[in-house]
Amino acid sequence: MSCQRVAGRLFLVAATLGAPLAASAQITPELIRERTEREWTIKAEKMHRHLLPLMRRHGVDLWIILSRENAPDPLVELFGGYGVTGWYGHRNAYLFFDAGAGHTLETTALGTHLSGHLRRFYDTLTPYGEEGLKPHLREYIETRDPRRIAINQSRTISMADGLTAELKAYLLDALGTPYRDRLVSSEPLVVDYASTHTVAENAVEREASVATFAILRRALSNEIITPGRTTLMDVQYWITAEWKRQGFEFNFPASLDLQRAGGVTLDDAADPRIERGDLLHVDFGVRSSGIVADQQKMAYVLREGETTPPAGLVRAFVYSTRAAAIILEEMQVGRTGAAIKLAAETRTSADGIDTLVYSHVQGYWVHDAGMWAVHDWPERYGDHPRSTLKDGDWVSLEFAVTVPVPEWDDQSVTIMREEDTLVTSDASPEYLSGPQTELWIIR
Repeated sequence: MSCQRVAGRLFLVAATLGAPLAASAQITPELIRERTEREWTIKAEKMHRHLLPLMRRHGVDLWIILSRENAPDPLVELFGGYGVTGWYGHRNAYLFFDAGAGHTLETTALGTHLSGHLRRFYDTLTPYGEEGLKPHLREYIETRDPRRIAINQSRTISMADGLTAELKAYLLDALGTPYRDRLVSSEPLVVDYASTHTVAENAVEREASVATFAILRRALSNEIITPGRTTLMDVQYWITAEWKRQGFEFNFPASLDLQRAGGVTLDDAADPRIERGDLLHVDFGVRSSGIVADQQKMAYVLREGETTPPAGLVRAFVYSTRAAAIILEEMQVGRTGAAIKLAAETRTSADGIDTLVYSHVQGYWVHDAGMWAVHDWPERYGDHPRSTLKDGDWVSLEFAVTVPVPEWDDQSVTIMREEDTLVTSDASPEYLSGPQTELWIIR
C-alpha cells in the first residue's frame, strides 16, 4: 500500500496449522472456524515463545496495555483481541510481567467481558465490579514492584501509541509514586516483537501473498474487464467480492487508476470506463488470519490491431524489473531504510532509470513497525527511515519508475510496482509470490 505521491498520483509454507486454501475456496462456517482457530493459536504461540526473551533484551519488567470500549489499543489484537474476547471491556489492563531468572512470563488480564478464550494468552483472568480497575491495577504493581514499566506511547510507531490521554491520566493516578517515574515507551519492544516471526506466521504470510497475486491476476484480465464497458470501480467491487468470497479479512480497499496517451490520468474516484490503450494499475492485499499482503500490479489494454503493447511501455516495465533487482540487492539486514533507499536510487539512476523507492515492512499491519525505505521526513515518517532491516522481515518491495514513451509522444509514464518479499541474513531476499514478470495484457 502506497505511502508516497508520485507524479501527482497517490501510490498509495513451511509448516502451517491448516492447509493453504485453493483459489476456488469459498467462505463457510468451517473455513471461518479453521482460520480463526489458526490465528489464535499462532498469536498465542508467538507470545509464549518470544515475548519474555524480548522483554529481557529491552530491560522491561512489566508491560501494561490499557484498552477501553470503542477505543481499543491496536496491540490488543496480538494478545487476544476482539475475536477472542467476544467484546472489549469497559477498561481493561493486559499485563505481562517478568519475575526474573528462573521464572516464566506471568500474564494477567484485568477487566470486564473476559472470555474464557483469553486463557490461551493469560494465566490469570481477574474481573472487577463497581470498585473499578484502579485498585486491582495498583495492588498488582505494588506487589511485584517492577523497575521499568513499558506503556504504549510512541512518536513513531503508531501501533505502539495506543494509550489514550484519558487512560494515561488514569494509569498515572493508579500507579502513584514511585511507579509513575518508571515508565518507558514500549516502542523498541514492539518493533522487535513485530519482526520476530514464527514458522507458522511465515506460512500464513506466504498464503496471503499467493492469494493476493491470484486475485489481482484475474482482476486485470478479460475475465473481469471488457474494454469500453467495465469501469475502474467495477474492478474494485469485483476484487472486494472475491476476497470476501474466499473468506479473507479486510486489509485495505483496492485502489485503481489508469494512464492514457495525451497526459490523461484518472483514478477510481472518477470511475472512468476502461478503454483500449489504457495502462491500468491496482494496489491491494488480502489479510489472512490477521497477517497482510500488499501488492501493486499493472496491465495494458490492447488497441484494435495490436498484438503486443507499445515498445515504449514494454521497455518501461523491463526497467522496473531491473530496478526491482537492484532494490532487492540493497535490502541487507542491518541497514537503515534511508540507506537502502539512497543506495538503490543512486544505482538505478546510474543505469538511467528514474526510480522512486518507498518500500516498507509489513506484517499484522500493512505499514508495520520497523524499517521503511522512505525519505527521512521526521514529521511524516518519524524514525522509520532510521530503523534497520531485521532478519526475517517481510518487506513490501514498493517503488515506481518513470519513463518517456515514444509511442505516446514521449509522455512520461509511471510503472508502479509492489511485491511481497522475505528478507533473511543468510540468503537473498525471496519473493513470496509471483512476481509479476511482464506487463499483463487485456485484449
